[in-house]
Amino acid sequence: MKKVIIWSVVALLSFTLTGCGKCKHEYDDGVITRESTCTEEGEKTFTCSLCGEIKNESVVKKDHVYKEEVAKEPTFDEEGEKTFTCENCGDSYAEPIPVRDDEVVVTVTNKSNLPKDINAGRFSDRIEVTFDVMNNSDKVIKGVQGNLSVCDLFDEEILKISCDFTGNSIPAGNSITVNDLGIDVNEFMDSHIKFYNTDFSDLKFEYEVTNIVYDDGSSTNEESSTESIDSAKVTVNVTGKQNVEINYNAGIYSPRAEFSFEVYNNTSKDIKGVQGVLTIKDLFGVDIMSSNLDFTGQTIGANGSAVFSGLGIDINQFMDNHVKVYNTDFSDLQFEYKVNAIVYSDGTTE
Repeated sequence: MKKVIIWSVVALLSFTLTGCGKCKHEYDDGVITRESTCTEEGEKTFTCSLCGEIKNESVVKKDHVYKEEVAKEPTFDEEGEKTFTCENCGDSYAEPIPVRDDEVVVTVTNKSNLPKDINAGRFSDRIEVTFDVMNNSDKVIKGVQGNLSVCDLFDEEILKISCDFTGNSIPAGNSITVNDLGIDVNEFMDSHIKFYNTDFSDLKFEYEVTNIVYDDGSSTNEESSTESIDSAKVTVNVTGKQNVEINYNAGIYSPRAEFSFEVYNNTSKDIKGVQGVLTIKDLFGVDIMSSNLDFTGQTIGANGSAVFSGLGIDINQFMDNHVKVYNTDFSDLQFEYKVNAIVYSDGTTE
């Protein structure tokens, strides 16, 4: 009888502890049994502290760790491409880089016709154009070189001319207004006459940038150079430019551009004279004109230098290259001097 009572108590206790065979699990915080990656889920295992039962849960994938790289730089005409590659699994994808905004945008905002006026120094009709020059780059621009195309209402080209913007710096991200650029009308050229007679509202303009020179000396055409050509034995540097206006009382009957020079003698002998050719270029390295130029009248000591001034050209107002030399700031000009002959004080030459 006692044995029956004991077994009944044991059965009752067992029933009470197991809850009819179901444990009210109390799981621990779990441990990571398989790390997740960026391509596969991981796994976390939880263990019941009452009965030891185990359950597993998935762990979400990790984010890709992408490294960005430019595979193709954009141009003004074509999109570029950048790629993104995961450093862990190698997964990759690409995105386009938008076409670059033009670093310089030139807009023609007005056109003025100026009739011939001899008293005002205009010996022919003249067309003057006003421009807005926008610098979209992050650097200060010193000069812009390009070509201006003028078309009629039907997109037929009337004329195409070189058109450079120099003399004014264009701040990064800003624009400037340029006035008074234009052409003197040749009455024997139909294109000039059509341009002059056509209303501004019936004209279309397109400006093509061919070179940009930045304030830091760099340019989009790296072949340009701002340095003078040095000869092994004589170095000629142009140190200044002065414009001399007409002065009949002083015997100056046309404008004149005068230059100052420092001539270095790199030899061990005194030099009596140097003969050569001076080439004057614009800010973009384009030749404006070349002229024979000799240095005589003073001795250039061995391994020394001499200063020459007052040398220059009388400006012919009907020659575009003369007018350009006269009107261009000295800081926007480049000079090259080629030595053709040297005469030494001892009578020897080369």
